[in-house]
Amino acid sequence: MATITKKDLARSVADTLGCKNNLTLQMVDSLFEAMRETLIEGNRIEIRGFGVLEVKDTKPKPAARNPRTGEVVYVPARRKTHFKPGKQLKEALHDTRSAANQAAPDPGGSWSP
Repeated sequence: MATITKKDLARSVADTLGCKNNLTLQMVDSLFEAMRETLIEGNRIEIRGFGVLEVKDTKPKPAARNPRTGEVVYVPARRKTHFKPGKQLKEALHDTRSAANQAAPDPGGSWSP
């Protein structure tokens, strides 16, 4: 599995639109900056066919345990990001995984769940 960077995304957009890489890098930077600011403000971002990004508040945990030492620690409330994939993305990911599983031979024998 490859890691795609912001620069790679900008290059892909430039190739698709026939624009210069510098221009598309500025557009991608601006898009991510706007998304970051929107999430910091607590707003929800819905991109049809892709998914929903939102910020959720967690509850404080007054009696959590440190798994290494067993010590009881207080974990304060915080905000976390949550992504829920859209229908098209979910279907595309499912279809890709199904095709990969069908194409790959079963190394453990003939039994499959």
